[in-house]
Amino acid sequence: MSTLFVSLLLIGCQGESSGTQSASPTDQNTETVQSALADQDVTTEEDSASIELWLTEGLAYWRQSGDVPSLIAHYAEHQLGITYVGGLLDEPDTEQLVVTLDGSDCVIYVEMSLAMAMTTMQARTSYDAFRENLKLIRYREGEIDGYPSRLHYFSDWLLTNQEKDLVDLQFQDEGLPDIEPPDFMSRNRENYRHMAGDDEIYREIRAMEERLSGMRLAYIPQERIPEFEDRFQTGDILGFVTTIEGLDITHTGLVKMDGDRAGFYHASMTGSVIVDPATIHEYTNNRRNINGIVVARLTSPQM
Repeated sequence: MSTLFVSLLLIGCQGESSGTQSASPTDQNTETVQSALADQDVTTEEDSASIELWLTEGLAYWRQSGDVPSLIAHYAEHQLGITYVGGLLDEPDTEQLVVTLDGSDCVIYVEMSLAMAMTTMQARTSYDAFRENLKLIRYREGEIDGYPSRLHYFSDWLLTNQEKDLVDLQFQDEGLPDIEPPDFMSRNRENYRHMAGDDEIYREIRAMEERLSGMRLAYIPQERIPEFEDRFQTGDILGFVTTIEGLDITHTGLVKMDGDRAGFYHASMTGSVIVDPATIHEYTNNRRNINGIVVARLTSPQM
């Protein structure tokens, strides 16, 4: 596994690790999908047609249920079984809106589920409408303007999308501890090919980290998760807070409530998008590099 790929796992979904990092069983598929992204357009006609079909079905479902948690779960479950692939967003040589159903990682999975739910709540079913919503939540200003315009740290993703009124951060005024501001990317510049030889990109990433150092994001410590579970909802956004120095959140997922059992969906590095067999609390308790969670909730998007 390359140094670059390891670094991307750290910034994205390394919370899957129980404490030691070994080669992913999906390395071969990773290379295949990344190669396809490098050589072709980032969205295939087949994928865009599949997404439009899902959106058409989802709108009919939404008109019957009118329930946001169920709608997010509807789209989360459509993606079950998609193979885990790391580093997809960083594969194109220039920043592009990557959309693929051939692979996913923990952040892409969350973004795809939310963007489809947002599109449905706007009563739209076109791929272009979905694409605009995905771009809105993935990029700082909702527009692609080079590598620094993407929301690389998930704490930045959460805080910025709250500023846009797209998500509501939960449990922020309950005396919980704050996440340490991240600076992993600038301290490991050489491992990010888009930044390694570009001083301007490096300065923009460092400026972003400095902005984050002045912002507060509270998290639920691992041992206190059971105190909050009765206030979780299916479809809530999960960020797993890490103990790795310089990092903030290294894995993400979506809550799946089953009665009073707080489980979750996620793109697992062990193979694919799954409903995890563990509860959120069990999962965090079994991983030495996770010390808590952040929870956020999708708002009703405006046209």
